[in-house]
Amino acid sequence: MWDDPDHNPPTPPALILGSGGLTDVKRVFAHPLFAPGLAVAAFAWGAVVVGFLLVGPGLAPWADTLLAACFGWNAATRHYRLDALLLALLQPPLFAGVVAALYADDMRAFLASGRGRAVALLAPGAFLGLSAYLLATVEVSASGTPPSPVALPAPIRDGAPAPAFALGDHRGHPVSAASLRGKPVVLTFVYANCHASCPLLISRLKALEARVEAADVAFVAVTLDPERDTPATLARQAATWGLGSRWHLLGGDPRDVRRLVADYGVQWAPLPDGEIAHENVVVLVDRAGRVAFTYRGLAHAEERQAADLGRLVAERG
Repeated sequence: MWDDPDHNPPTPPALILGSGGLTDVKRVFAHPLFAPGLAVAAFAWGAVVVGFLLVGPGLAPWADTLLAACFGWNAATRHYRLDALLLALLQPPLFAGVVAALYADDMRAFLASGRGRAVALLAPGAFLGLSAYLLATVEVSASGTPPSPVALPAPIRDGAPAPAFALGDHRGHPVSAASLRGKPVVLTFVYANCHASCPLLISRLKALEARVEAADVAFVAVTLDPERDTPATLARQAATWGLGSRWHLLGGDPRDVRRLVADYGVQWAPLPDGEIAHENVVVLVDRAGRVAFTYRGLAHAEERQAADLGRLVAERG
């Protein structure tokens, strides 16, 4: 078939690449740092992706489009789709695990050196820390759409005495459970350096505040970061969030703050990057200083919370 002098047979790939090129490729694959480099790069790229998942929403139209297409982000509900999020988080460790299995000797030699161990801890550590923060702070649902507020069970009125406390607010004034007695109280837990759910939670409570005409309703936000949230820091944050005279951002002795957080059963955990993973909790306390309603999560309807608060405002005993 190749008798035609005008028809040249295809050149074998090895000849196109050249023996020197093949040798170079083999040398790359055989290099002792090839496998460790791949594993570290996988975790580093994973950390970049998780960072984008944290800061991308609302960053720009192109960011929302990319998040929606690749990670199931729903800009209307501000939820990630569970399967897309898990796929993004599982890829780096699975890829690194395959590389480690195929290049076990190279990986052991890399980890035997002090520098190798430091690098091996840095990239996976950053990835795991950011992933933990992401899972602790973002809203996730199977379809990217949150549970219907109507479908959520209405909280049952509690009636237990609200935990006692004595802290200071962002104006430098003492605030205690006793000083708030006689007022309906909307209580929550945030911290100044939060860039995830805290601003959204405060925004929702400000919307709730706008629906309540009674001037004696107190809005109280207890810091989850008492070591860093000084009165001056909380005052700046109150100004940033645009909080008015009804609001008290509370801090104080870390032991007293931690005790109050524990008394209300709020789950939280410090993260390596200085952020705090925490659940979003809103508590309504009646005029008699009793816990009335507790809402966990951000999916409860604002109308329900406003109605419950209205009941407490109308009560005089």
